[in-house]
Order: sequence, then C-alpha cells, then structure tokens
Amino acid sequence: MTVGLMAGTLLTSCGEASKNDLKDAKEDMSEVTGDLKRANKDAKLEVKNAVNAQWDTFKTQSDLAISSTEAEILVLREKIAKANDAQRKKLNAALDKLEKKNQELKAEIAERNQKIKEEAIDFDEAAKESEKEFEREFNHDMKELGTALKDLFKNNVE
Repeated sequence: MTVGLMAGTLLTSCGEASKNDLKDAKEDMSEVTGDLKRANKDAKLEVKNAVNAQWDTFKTQSDLAISSTEAEILVLREKIAKANDAQRKKLNAALDKLEKKNQELKAEIAERNQKIKEEAIDFDEAAKESEKEFEREFNHDMKELGTALKDLFKNNVE
C-alpha cells in the first residue's frame, strides 16, 4: 500500500511537472511569435524607409526630366512654327504624339507617388524590386522620348 501511495504521488507530481512544462512551452512560443511579429514589422519599416528615400530621389530627378522635356517641346513648337505648311503639319503631328507620351509619363509618376505616399503598396523586398523595375522602365521611356525629340526634325524633314 505504501508502494501504491508513493507511485500515486510520483505520477501526480510528474503530471504537475508536465503541465508546468507545457505552460512554459506555450509561453515561450508566444514570446517567439511576438518576437517574429516585431522583427517582421521592423523589417517592413526598414524597407518602407528605403523605398521612400529612393522614391523621393527618383521623383525629384523624374520631375526635372519631365519639366526639361516640356521646355524642349515648347522650343520645338516655336521652331515648327517657322517651317512651311506641309512640314508644320507633319512636325506638329509628330510632336503632339511625343507631348502625349511625356504627359503619360508625368501621370505615371503622379500615380506611383500617390500609391507610395498613401502606403497602398506592401513594403517588403518585392516592393524594392518593383520600384527598381518601375524606375528602369521609366528611365528607358524618358530616354526614348528625349531621342525622339532630338530626332524630330531629322526624321520629318523631306
């Protein structure tokens, strides 16, 4: 009977130890989960800050490029006004297309700026890559537009 009482006490104390171990494990898991959530939040904040800083620089450069293109278009309009009637029509039509492209690029920048400033994007590593890709495409389009403006009279003079 003493052996039975000791075995019962031993099993009860083992049960208590298991319950305490389980409780400790749950607390540890909650703590780890909290740490992971904080780390994820910190990482997103870091990406957000990096994307915003890069965006501000890119937007400033893009706004300057667009303004420069707008000024160049005005100069070309004055130059076209001095051309003969046939050339003027042809050149104005070509310049209208290029001006429309410049306005589209300006609208793309404004739309992207709004998304970033309103935080309508997920700030993660994919956001960094997405911004880099947008910048590459935009710069490519601006370069093509600049080349087309420079070549306007070359390609349209008979």
